[in-house]
Amino acid sequence: MNWYQLKRTRALEAVQSSEDGLTAEEAALRLKRHGPNELPEAVRISRLKILFRQFAGPLILVLLVAAAVTLVLGEYIDTGVILTVVLLNAVIGYVQEFKAGLWNRCRSLG
Repeated sequence: MNWYQLKRTRALEAVQSSEDGLTAEEAALRLKRHGPNELPEAVRISRLKILFRQFAGPLILVLLVAAAVTLVLGEYIDTGVILTVVLLNAVIGYVQEFKAGLWNRCRSLG
């Protein structure tokens, strides 16, 4: 239901309330039935875990394999370039994820 499109009277009817609010008894009953109106506590993800996740993507793993192959072949400049790109990507990803606050809000990634 798109609550923002309803007229005030229709929205109040839908939630079985009035412009005066709920009675104390009705509020207590709804609190008992539905629980408190609170967001669950967020699980923190450690900074180290955020950093390690930057190396978990499939493309990064392919680049790390490519860096290993170029190292074995003696192509040290190519190895350096690939590793520089991987590290730069990790730093940028870490900073963005940390600043976005995902370490404080994500539950499923913990």
